[in-house]
Amino acid sequence: MNLYYLTVEGITSTVFESQVLGLANGLEKKGFPVNLLIGQKYKSRIPLFKLILLLIKKRVSFIFHGSNLNHDNIANKVLIRLPKNSPLILHCRNVEAAYVGLLVKKKAKQPIQIIYDVRGYVEQEKAFFNEPEREQLFKLLNNQLFKADIYYSFVSNELYQLYNEKYNIPLSKVIFCNSGYNDAVFTIPKEEALDKNNAIIKILFVGGNQAYQKTEEIISILAKKKGVELTVVTPKPLKIKKESDNVVLLNNLSQKQINELSDKFDYGVIYRSSELFNEVATPTKVSEYLGKGLRVIAINSAGAYTKVFLENEWLGFIVKTETELISLQLTKTTFKEKKLISDYARNNFSLSTNISKYISLYKKIDESF
Repeated sequence: MNLYYLTVEGITSTVFESQVLGLANGLEKKGFPVNLLIGQKYKSRIPLFKLILLLIKKRVSFIFHGSNLNHDNIANKVLIRLPKNSPLILHCRNVEAAYVGLLVKKKAKQPIQIIYDVRGYVEQEKAFFNEPEREQLFKLLNNQLFKADIYYSFVSNELYQLYNEKYNIPLSKVIFCNSGYNDAVFTIPKEEALDKNNAIIKILFVGGNQAYQKTEEIISILAKKKGVELTVVTPKPLKIKKESDNVVLLNNLSQKQINELSDKFDYGVIYRSSELFNEVATPTKVSEYLGKGLRVIAINSAGAYTKVFLENEWLGFIVKTETELISLQLTKTTFKEKKLISDYARNNFSLSTNISKYISLYKKIDESF
C-alpha cells in the first residue's frame, strides 16, 4: 500500500507534533508506514533543529512555498514526489491540502484516492476573524471537494451534518475521527506520584495565544476563586500582567514537558464562545485533559464535546457564567477517578482509536483499486 499524508500548515503549526507526527508514528508502529509531505512557508520562523531532524527522515519530504499558497504549483510538486505507476492513497489534512490532493488526483495518470480530513467549519471561522477573501476561497474549495469522488474524515458528527445539509455527502464515504490526543505521550502518572497532601485544587490551561482561546478571561475568572491554583501554558509569553499569586504563567513547553507538568493537576479548563465553528469542533486540549485523567471545566461550551459532559458528569462540568464557576464546588481528583477518565478517553478520543479507523479506511480503499 502506497500511503501519503499531505499537510500545508507547516511544522510551526501548534498541532504538528500531536496530530501530524503523532499520526505518522502511530501508523508506522501498526505496520502502515506513511510518507509525510509537508508544505512549509519560506518566511516563517522554522525551528532549525526540528527541521533538520525531519529532513534526515526517509519518509519525510518538504515542499517549500511563498506566503500565498499556489495550489496548482504545490500539486505539481507533490506529483514529482509520488511513484509514477502504482495506485496510492493521499490523505490530506484540512481544506487546502485536500484541494491540492484533488488537483493531484486529476493530473495523475495512475489511480489516486483522496481522504479529506475535514477539521472544522473553516468558512465561518474566516468570516468571524474578518478575512473575507479567505472565507470566499474556502467556500469555493469546499464546493469542489464535497462534490468530488473522494473520502472524508470529520472531527464530529455535528460538522458532518452541517456540510451534509448542503452537499448530501454519502455516509459510505465518511468516517469520524475527532481531534484525538496522542496517547503515546499523554498518560496518567503512577499513583505514588500524586501529591495527596496538597489540598489546593490545581487547574491547567493549555492553549494558543489567539484571542478566541479566551486565555485572559480564564485567568481573570479563576484568579478570584479561592482554594485553586491556575497554571497557563501557551506557545509564546502572554502580554499581560499577572496580578494574582494563584496564577502561574508558562510558555514554550514540549508535549513531553506538558505531560509531566500535568501529572499533579486535577482539572483542565477551556473557554469557548458559541459561534457555530466552535460548536462543531472537537478541541484537542479537551481530549488531552481527559487522556491525562483530568476532569474538564468547560466555560460556556466544549464544542462538540459538550453533550459528552452533559451525559457524563463524572468527566467534568459545563458552566455558563462567571458566577457559576466561582461558586462551583471542586474536589481533588483521585487516582481511581483519573484512571477511569483516562481509560474512557483512550477508548473514545485517542490517536490510537483514530488510527484504527484510518487503517480500516485505507484497507477499504486499497481493495477498491
